[in-house]
Amino acid sequence: MIDWAALGIVAVVAIGSAALIVALFATGIRFLATPPVNAEAVGSARDDEMDDVSDPTRPLGATVGGVVCFVLAGIGVLFGVYLIIPALHG
Repeated sequence: MIDWAALGIVAVVAIGSAALIVALFATGIRFLATPPVNAEAVGSARDDEMDDVSDPTRPLGATVGGVVCFVLAGIGVLFGVYLIIPALHG
């Protein structure tokens, strides 16, 4: 007999954790795509060769935030792999 309550809990946790990991990864990409502070405003088409930037680095906070998001997403993936493979925990 199928335990529908347990199946529902597993489905909700799986969908929620997958959404969280994808959101963390996307946020990390967004942080790393932050333009430099001194970048001029550009129109709809952005051409890196035409940007006038005196300091070509992104803000430190954006870099740290992106790395933290990637690390948290990686930890989530590794924890999921740990839960899936029985040889790792028992």
